[in-house]
Amino acid sequence: MEQRKKYALIFSEYGKVIFVCCFIVVSLVSIYLIVSLISPHKLRVSFLDVGQGDAILIQTPSGKSMLIDGGPTNIVLEKMAHEMSYFDNDIDVIVATHPDADHVAGLIPVLEKYKILTTVVSPADGTTKIVDDLTSHIVVEHTDTHVAQRGDVIDFHDGVVVKILYPSANYVGKKSDTNDASVSMVITYGDESFLLTGDLPSTEESKLLGEDLPKYITVYKVGHHGSKYSSGEQLLTYIKPEYAVVSAGKDNKYGHPNIETIDRLQKYAQEILSTVDKGTISFITDGRMMEVKTSK
Repeated sequence: MEQRKKYALIFSEYGKVIFVCCFIVVSLVSIYLIVSLISPHKLRVSFLDVGQGDAILIQTPSGKSMLIDGGPTNIVLEKMAHEMSYFDNDIDVIVATHPDADHVAGLIPVLEKYKILTTVVSPADGTTKIVDDLTSHIVVEHTDTHVAQRGDVIDFHDGVVVKILYPSANYVGKKSDTNDASVSMVITYGDESFLLTGDLPSTEESKLLGEDLPKYITVYKVGHHGSKYSSGEQLLTYIKPEYAVVSAGKDNKYGHPNIETIDRLQKYAQEILSTVDKGTISFITDGRMMEVKTSK
């Protein structure tokens, strides 16, 4: 009897507070779900401002996600947090375009923080400590791993389709230059398209051309951070991008983007955007109309 009185007293004192707290939590969750359902479903492609490196976050209309490269450090986690919901703990696909540290080092903390379903890697033969560490994390996390090759398709079944354009199935890796093996892909959603080529040099860009690559690309991620050895005339003449995005670090030691590359881009692209000037650059589209947002 004494115990019942004790519980009754506690409930009388704290019951209303507990009820109000539960009501607020349920209301917030309900509002979040309702907003998610009524919000127009759009594709969001964000070129994250990670300094001298690449990290591209894809968020599809149905809530699927794909991260292409992770930049040179764990700053990618901070940048992703600005773009993703607090409740997002999974990433459907990550892609390591090639083994260079400025593309894959940031994927290690991503593997530690998020549950990754599938990992797509380059056939390049990387033998650095960072690559070994990345490989170990992939094994520990038990993600499905696939070596990319031309003809592969990732279909998110919500209108967003990713086609791998390069490398070919018979590609033989070169230890001297891993850029040659950069996984290159085109993402399409409705009338809009995104061409992402990692650090692929212009000597290999002709291999991207073909029926899977649309003429006139909406957004082109400028190859190799704007190196003069990428984004050649043949490719730019073919794709004539509406937007060209340079992902590079301010005052980087490589001189990216190179003035010769900028000159070429100005001939063929309608607008050039850089993470140096604009921070993270996000393209949001319903497949017909495009909106551009920047963090600076």
